[in-house]
Amino acid sequence: MKRLVVGLAIAGALAGCKAEMVEVRLSAEDINSALAGEDVTVRFAASFNVLGELDAEQRAQMDQLQAIAERYLSIDDFQMTRGDYGSAELELEGELPLITSENRAGAARSAFAIFVDAVEGEPLLSAFSHSVRLGTTETFAAMESNMQEVNIMLAADAVQPVQFRLRADAGADLQVLAGGFQLSGESFGVRTIPIEDGDSATITFKGGAYDAVAGSFLISLDQGPTVASEQSSPARKVK
Repeated sequence: MKRLVVGLAIAGALAGCKAEMVEVRLSAEDINSALAGEDVTVRFAASFNVLGELDAEQRAQMDQLQAIAERYLSIDDFQMTRGDYGSAELELEGELPLITSENRAGAARSAFAIFVDAVEGEPLLSAFSHSVRLGTTETFAAMESNMQEVNIMLAADAVQPVQFRLRADAGADLQVLAGGFQLSGESFGVRTIPIEDGDSATITFKGGAYDAVAGSFLISLDQGPTVASEQSSPARKVK
């Protein structure tokens, strides 16, 4: 039963149907450590719904998908509860590598990763040194191919809705620039998000363009305390 549930969770989270949400916990200290060349992983949780009953053939496929996903992802916990109309509500947890140009450790194993890239050649964005996004590695194609061999309808989806819980914990305030996101229950176009040292902001990228492109934001790691402008959206403090 455990193998069935894990396989079902993985198939629902990463295959044809998208996850309801992939939540990622990330901090300024995590990013600084990765940029310094350290091996860094961050926690993620995927939540989603799976509909319908499984027959014997489908159960066998779920076992195969579980084995495939465990080769390409670090998964260590899950929970399943009954939903409405015969559905199952699933929670999947694990770790993703934090990948930078200075640190590629973990990229060969994990099909998904959090990428931190330097922002260059954009004078108007010079205040923001790096971009952050949930993306796929070169390993993703192998995982996708393996899943298609089990069931071609379970082609892995490279783009997932993502919610970043970003914490300023490196001794300075953070400034974030994002577009088309949700913050504290409100939707915004393009805004800067000041996060005071010791506080967090939860930034959500889901639906619309984010069904086709990865959710991402720009971040300033070098500034001291900042003052929010009238166009800035203050981050909600998380205790």
